[in-house]
Parts: sequence; C-alpha cells; structure tokens
Amino acid sequence: MTLLPNKKTSLTALPPFVSFLLPVYLVSLVLFGALRLTLLLYTAGPEIELLNAVTLKSLVIGLQFDTVILSYLLTLPLVLLYLRVYCTSGPYEVVGNFIARFIILLLTITIPVLVFTTIADIPYFHFFKNRLSEASLQWLGNLDIVLDMVTGNPANLSFLIAALLVSGLSGYFIFRYSRKKLIFQNGFSDNKNHQKLIYALYFLLFAMLAFLGMRGKISHPIRPGDAFYCNDPVLNQIGLNPIFTLLKSYNTKVKLLDDELALNQTTKYLQIKEPLFNISPVARAVKSDSLMKKPNVVLVLMESMSANYMGSFGNKNNLTPTLDSLTRVSWFFRNAYSAGIHTNNGIFSTLYSYPALRRIRPMSTAPIRTFSGLPQALKQHGYSNLFFSTHSEGFDNLGAFIPNNHFDELYSAEDYPSQKTVGPFGVPDDYLFSYAKDKLDQFDANHPFFATVLTCSNHDPYILPDYFKSPIPQKDLKAVSYADWSIGKFLKEAEKTKWFENTIFVFVADHGLVVGENPYDLVLSYHHIPLILYAPKLLGTPKTFDNLIGQIDIFPTLMGILNGNYVNNTLGTNVLKQEREAIYFSSDDKIGCLNDKWLYVYRFGGEESLYDYKKGDLKDYSKINKTEFEKLKKYALSQTQTAEWLISKDKTKL
Repeated sequence: MTLLPNKKTSLTALPPFVSFLLPVYLVSLVLFGALRLTLLLYTAGPEIELLNAVTLKSLVIGLQFDTVILSYLLTLPLVLLYLRVYCTSGPYEVVGNFIARFIILLLTITIPVLVFTTIADIPYFHFFKNRLSEASLQWLGNLDIVLDMVTGNPANLSFLIAALLVSGLSGYFIFRYSRKKLIFQNGFSDNKNHQKLIYALYFLLFAMLAFLGMRGKISHPIRPGDAFYCNDPVLNQIGLNPIFTLLKSYNTKVKLLDDELALNQTTKYLQIKEPLFNISPVARAVKSDSLMKKPNVVLVLMESMSANYMGSFGNKNNLTPTLDSLTRVSWFFRNAYSAGIHTNNGIFSTLYSYPALRRIRPMSTAPIRTFSGLPQALKQHGYSNLFFSTHSEGFDNLGAFIPNNHFDELYSAEDYPSQKTVGPFGVPDDYLFSYAKDKLDQFDANHPFFATVLTCSNHDPYILPDYFKSPIPQKDLKAVSYADWSIGKFLKEAEKTKWFENTIFVFVADHGLVVGENPYDLVLSYHHIPLILYAPKLLGTPKTFDNLIGQIDIFPTLMGILNGNYVNNTLGTNVLKQEREAIYFSSDDKIGCLNDKWLYVYRFGGEESLYDYKKGDLKDYSKINKTEFEKLKKYALSQTQTAEWLISKDKTKL
C-alpha cells in the first residue's frame, strides 16, 4: 500500500516516530508495572503495605529496569522510523514500506514474548525465590514434564492461561496499533527542510533518552545489585525485570577469582599436602589404616526434603515420623547442606563431590564428561552400581550421564509398568522402593552393591497414589508425609532381606524447599537438609554430629567409614577427620557460605552481604565485620572457581 502523507501534520506536532513509539513505551511500562504488582501481591500476600515508602521504592526501581528493556527494544524502531522520514516518496518509498512492515513484525513478536516471560516469572519466583536466569531454562529439555507440572497445579495453570491470554492480546493490539499508525495513517509530511531540522533535533533528543534508558543510571550501567536497597528479600528482587536478569545471566562471565589463587587457597582449605599433579592439583591419595569393610550401600536421594519439614528440626506437624525415628538410632548430621536447589545439583554433587555451578550443567554437557567420586571408588573395590529413578531417563540427561559415570544399571520409567505411573515424574516412591528391593534381592551375599534411589513424589504437582491415606489436607505437606511413609515401608521390607544387616543406608535430600521463615534472599531452607546414616549392625552407637557437612563431603566421609583406599579428585573432604570451617552452596544467581554464626551471600549482580543468620538478623555486617566477610568470601569463591577450572580443563577423572 502506498504511504500517503498526512496533511494535518504541523510543525508543532510531535514527529511521527515519537508519536508512535511514546505510547508503546508508556503502555508497556504500565503493563509491566501491573505485572510487578501482581508478583508482589502473589509472593508477599495481601498484608503487604503497598503505600509504604519502602514498597513504593521497589516499584519505582522496577520502572528503571523496565525502561532498560523497553529502551533496548525500541531504539532500533526509533532509528528506522527516523530514516523513514526520507523514504516517503519516489524511489525510496519501497524502503519506507519495508521499514514499516519490519517494525510491525518486530513489535508484534517481541512484546508478546516479553509479556509471556514476565508472567511466567511470577510462579517461578514464588517457588524458587529467584528471578529468571539461564538456570531456569534447564527445564526446556523436559517440556513434557514442565507441561504436566503446569497443568497439574491450579495456580500454575492459571498463570499459563493468563500468560497466553495477555500476551496474545498484547500482540493483537500492538499489531492493530502499528498497522494503523504506520500504514493507514502515515504521519509524515512533505519533508520540507525546516521540518527535517526539527525532526533531527527530536531524534537526537530521543536517541539520547534511549541511550540513558538502556544505561539505566547516569553514574553507571544499571546492575541487578542496584535493586537491593533494604532488608526485605522479596522487595529487593521485586524491582528487577525478569527479561533483564535472564539476558544478564547469559552475558555474565563466571570469573570469581584468579585461577592460580583459587587453586592455592583450595589446596590449603582441603589440606592437600601431596597432590597428584598428573591427575589434577586437588587429587590426593587417601590410604586407610585398616582393612576395608565392604558393606552394601543404599543412597536415598529424597526429593525436596528440607530439614524444616522434620520434627527433629522443630516442625510440629508430625510429617516425618520415620526420618525422625531414624535420627535417634543412626549417625545423624544436623548441619548438612545441599550444593544447589535443583535435582541435578543434588545428584551430581552427592555422587561426584563437586559444587553446583552457575554456568556449567555437568550432567548435560556435550560430549558427556567423566567424573570420579563415589561410584568409581566403590566400583574399583568390586561393587556393582545401580541407579533407580522414578521418571524418564531423559530427565536431567540421566540416560546419557549415569551409564557413562560408573553405573552398571539405570532403572527408570521405561522399565516400569505403565499402569504404575501416577504423574509427570513417573511411578510413586513406594513402588520405586519395592522395585529396587526386588532387584537388590538378586545379589549374592559376597557381591557388594551400591544403589542410588532417587525419589520424586515430594515434588509439585504432588500426585500421590490413591491407596495412601492421610488426614493432612494440604497437598504439599501430604506429599512430605507420603515420602516419609514410603521410606518406612521400604525399611520394613528391607529388614526381611538377607542383605539388610550388611547395608549402610544413607538418607539425604537432593535439596530443600521454601519452608518456614526465610529472612534472606538466599533461602536457607532450600539448602539445610537432613543427612542420616543408618546401619545398626555396622555403625554401632547412634551419634549426632553438629559439625558442618555438604553433599560434596558424603563421598570421602563414607569412604572413611568403609576404610577404603582411593584417590580423591574432588572438592569434598572426610568431615569425621577434618572438620569444615564453613560450607558453601549455590542458588542459581547467588553463592552462599556459612559457618556456625555468619552467612555470606555473593550475588552475581554485584551485591555482597554478611548476615548473623543464627539470630535471623537482617542487618548487613559486610562493612562492620570485614574479617568474617573476607574469610567466608574467600572460602566460597576460591573453591567454586577451582571447580569451574577443573571441569573446564577436563581434570575431573582419574
């Protein structure tokens, strides 16, 4: 269609590239603001004081971050629409037509995508207490499971419907608006020289505003850390734009410390005196002073079993009677921490004693990397290694990673009767335990086995078998109760087997969950987990340990209990012989490190804090207690950077 000039345009009217883009910016800003308000109300609850000065500041900060995203989006249309001033007639008219249609297409696609992503961030933040980042995209490898999780949860389904509806409407309206303004009501005049001069001045002004908008702040380019201004962990993140955090996470390089400095510090922390440099700078031979015992080992990785669910840690709801009873007859570690907040973190860190890392997904790399750790050490001592999972072997790339990392057998949803499946994560926990027990019954008494059992019933959307009865009305708490009941049922059946008395059972969570009070943006209930070693005939007197231990320490600690000789080429240590001064962990866009009093938080957006977490104190002591701040910072970042270096240099195998 020919672009016809609008004769009503005057020198006092705004240039068409301004009159077109300014409403797009303002309406988008209002829409993002409304979605931010929805996020705040959904996460903080109706009791939040919206007119409070602190709350209002979060919303104002949100305008800054939204402006950054919109400025990046609208700068190209601004430039093209200005050039279109010179393409309204003659041989360049076809160029003007192309510019118009390109901008219509660009905005009709990008704005709905931004809206959909922003709405999707609401339930994501509610669950993880993190804004979107590249870590959130790891679920894209299991879209069928994601879809089942969304449709199986009424709240998530509501947000999906809202996202589709609002993003669809936004696309429709921006298409109608753009087509009307750029095609049917072309706002360009006859392009007299004096009008071109005014247009040029307007363009320079708005180009400068767009540059400032992309920058976010005059003093420096805006950073995620600029949203942190108070002691409220929710309000500090409400101001962020999820598109901003998602894109920022991709272009943020993980370089916490100089590699050589990190390696030197790590070898000191782990007391590595004679490293096996032909393997790696952290590899060391561990020699036992007595004959190795070879009991069977059953490692149960419990889905989302936060310590805060257990009566042993103060929960009054009697959700975990089995686990609570085990703590009284086992070796019980009260201060155990998960390496990350995702199942793949729990699997990888528990079995192979490496921390959770931000940009590296060791189980999903191509080609598949090989790690040493517990499976290889036991295999070298004659063990058969088995892995049992409720869900498909495609989940977290189990089907490729596990067989390539020292396991003889992997059992997953593909091996179970289809009628036993109850939800997106496959079979229920009690069936998984029953299946695993039947397989373990086939082993000869003289042939030790190492079995890893990965449960999943305690995961949203919490679909439980009909035969489990509980008076608990809340689905999430009922799932915790079911998970605990399944463990009790498994142990009762295991007690009847020939291998029970010669088996060490290790119960540990893959990670925790948001449970109870969590005053910090790094949610400790996501990391504080139970760790129980149960073997009445082998471990003797029950013990309770208060020293710190991480998932990364399970391998060397267990090998110490077994008196096994092995090469430790990991970041873990035997905490029964060498107590940790602190433990560190990762929460996607944050790294945490704590000792018996202080919690250090490193945010990849730039902010760092030190809290007295034992008191739940929200005050940041990083500027007051610099000694503890630097000590915990160096402890966490040096070992995390060392892990990054070892994996990047393929130094993780023997």
